[in-house]
Amino acid sequence: MPFWDKKKPEVAPVEKSLVLDRLLALNNPSNPFEIRRSPETDLFIEQRIVDEQRYKAWLLLDEATKEGRFCQEMSNKETETDVRVGTGGVGLSFGSKKTWSRGPGRYKSFGGEIGGGAVKKWEFDTKRVHDPIRDTLAGSGWTFRQVLTKSAATYPR
Repeated sequence: MPFWDKKKPEVAPVEKSLVLDRLLALNNPSNPFEIRRSPETDLFIEQRIVDEQRYKAWLLLDEATKEGRFCQEMSNKETETDVRVGTGGVGLSFGSKKTWSRGPGRYKSFGGEIGGGAVKKWEFDTKRVHDPIRDTLAGSGWTFRQVLTKSAATYPR
């Protein structure tokens, strides 16, 4: 039988409270992110990647449709300072840049820094965050849907 003819086994949807408990159980040392309840949505997910680079996500569980609406955001703040002393005189320059993106997509980040005698290495892939959440929802009979706007994954104001 071709792969497109295979159907996933149906799982009867469970109550929202049980889904919340299962998702909160993902808080463990093997997962690099933290999931917590939030006043603006059902669950807020966060991971500090390195220095000022952050990953945030909001998950709203819709009891009527048995759907988890997931919006993710990546932000990065870079600060530069440069002091020049030379034949052209003395100079000082500094700057700061903050970038962010939100919505469906796959973000990857990796790199290394040398400073203060230590080497910091990091690696980040959004699949390591949303795959366990998606799988937990599917195992609970709920669907996972990535949304473009934060308002689609938070309580109405």
